[in-house]
Amino acid sequence: MKRKLYANKGFGIGLLLFSIFCFAVILHRLFHYVYEYDPVHAPIDYGRFNFFSYFTVQSNILVAVYLLLIALAVLGVGKLEKVAYNPTFGAFVTTYILMTGLVYNGGLLAGMTPPYLWDTPSHSMLAFIQILHHMIVPVFVLVLWFFPPTQEKVNRKKVWLVGIYPLVYSLVSMARGALLKPEFYPYPFYKADFLWNLFCVGKPMNLPLAYLMMLPELALGIGVFILICKGLTAIRNRQEKYENSIAFWYSTC
Repeated sequence: MKRKLYANKGFGIGLLLFSIFCFAVILHRLFHYVYEYDPVHAPIDYGRFNFFSYFTVQSNILVAVYLLLIALAVLGVGKLEKVAYNPTFGAFVTTYILMTGLVYNGGLLAGMTPPYLWDTPSHSMLAFIQILHHMIVPVFVLVLWFFPPTQEKVNRKKVWLVGIYPLVYSLVSMARGALLKPEFYPYPFYKADFLWNLFCVGKPMNLPLAYLMMLPELALGIGVFILICKGLTAIRNRQEKYENSIAFWYSTC
């Protein structure tokens, strides 16, 4: 049964406008690319399209597509409801964008992210994009999760599939950084010497051992994705159970 909120055209228009805005921000960043040398955060110009190498950007694009599908379904494109209202798909999208927000804000607190600059229009836009992608969108999608379109439960047997995309992304990012020139890693923990310099300070670099050390790190990361998805699934399924119990109680009164 579809909930009343998802029958509200105003809600659909709001989601549509927000999704279009998210796409517009990404296109603005792409077509108004300005490289500024920074010895720490931007020592090499990798080009404007390298913007899509980041999990942050990919997860935000996925969210924009997800919101667009929901908006169109709400506005009457019935053929999209099967995908847009699929709770497992929603759980995966919510997991990815939550991970984006958690990792970034954790790095922000640890002083590992570039500082925000508001001195020029270009810097202000970049700062706004960081805030939008890592703070506003994750919170928005999380709130949306608590207002599901239907009473359909998430398929708990498929939760582990949430780890496939970040696993493939991680392996591709590691391979690209190791094999292609100029060397580029979207995040420092994909670089072989990250853990080596952390735990083996002063010892000569042993590349095979360094990659072996990365396996637990990779497994832990994928495990976090699965745990977050399991948590979201538990919330959704218990929410449905609770609401069904209330509905049954009212029907018997």
